[in-house]
Formats: sequence, structure tokens, C-alpha cells
Amino acid sequence: MAKREQLGAEGLKEQQPAQEEEKEVRSIARARAAYEQLMEEIRGYCQQARQLREQAAGLQRSGRTDFQVRGEIQQLLNRAEHLDAVADQKDGLPRQQALELIDRLEQEALDCKQLIRYNEAVQARQEQELESAKAAAAKMIQDAEERLAQTRQVLAEKVAQLAELEG
Repeated sequence: MAKREQLGAEGLKEQQPAQEEEKEVRSIARARAAYEQLMEEIRGYCQQARQLREQAAGLQRSGRTDFQVRGEIQQLLNRAEHLDAVADQKDGLPRQQALELIDRLEQEALDCKQLIRYNEAVQARQEQELESAKAAAAKMIQDAEERLAQTRQVLAEKVAQLAELEG
């Protein structure tokens, strides 16, 4: 009974890593999606900055030199610089943290897979040991039944011999 409970507990332990691995996969997928979203955001800032610079260049090529046009060009260039700064800021620490998170989650998933393979090997060995023990127990039962049958036969012969002697 205790052996069955132990085997049942081991079975639950083996299910838990599989469930944990599934959680990890989803976490890795979420981390990669967040990273891709961050990269899209950075690309968006860069694209907006490029468009603002193109607008400023277009205004400069227009040949208009009045004060209002120069102010608008400067405002476009300042906004482009700001967007570049935001893109650089997001491309720094947040990007690095996202990559580190992905690496850490992938390493945890790899460790979990290795643990699962190890536990599967242990389980296979224990199942083989159990089958060997069952075979040995069956052989012991068969041997005991044969000895009991021989003892019954000898007993029956001796009872018959005693009956002849007394009778």
C-alpha cells in the first residue's frame, strides 16, 4: 500500500514538470511577443522621426525663407530629435531586459526539459525493477505451490501407508 502511494506521488511529481514546462512555453511566447511589440514601437518612433526630417527637408527645398517656415522646420527637426531620443531610450535598457528575460525563460525551459528526461529515465528504470520484482514474486509463489503440492502428495502417501499398516 505504501509502495502504491509512493508511486502515485511520483506520478504527480512527474506531471508537475510537464505542466510547468507548458507554463514556461507560454511565458517565453509572451516575452517574445512583448519584445516584438517593443521593437515595433522603436521602429515606429524611428519611422516618425524620418518622416518629420523628410517634411523639414521638403520645406527647405520649397525655397521659402520666411520666419514662419524656419520655425516650422526647426519644430519638425526638434520633434524628430525627441522621437530619436525616445527610440534610443527604449532600445537601451528595456530592450536588454526583454532579451535577458527571454534568455532566462528559455534556460528555465531547457532545465525543465532535462529534468523531465531524467525523471522519465528514472520512471522507466523503476517500472523495469517493478516488473522484475513481480516476476520474482510470481516465481516464489510458483515454487511454494509446487513444494506444497509435493508435501500434500507425500502426506497423502503416508496417510495411505498408515491406513494399510493399521488396517
